[in-house]
Amino acid sequence: MDMEVSRVTSKGQITIPKAVRERLKLSEGDKVAFIEKDGNIVITKSSVIALREFLDSMSTEAQAKGITEEEMLKELEQVREEMWNERKK
Repeated sequence: MDMEVSRVTSKGQITIPKAVRERLKLSEGDKVAFIEKDGNIVITKSSVIALREFLDSMSTEAQAKGITEEEMLKELEQVREEMWNERKK
């Protein structure tokens, strides 16, 4: 993606450029998170942060219980399949 620029209003508001909204799959009402990383600010969809934190906590718990990544992925695939089948009903 090329660089995108936006102007800050007197109220501190900005318009997120369309190309960025599309890239992040942002829709009206979505929340975004601003994260400082290596002296830069990163903007991302806040649901991505929640998912990342959830996966990190699951990974920590799995390691503590001696569950391998392969076992975890197999279990997640099974849950995904069950959820998919429920949606089809």
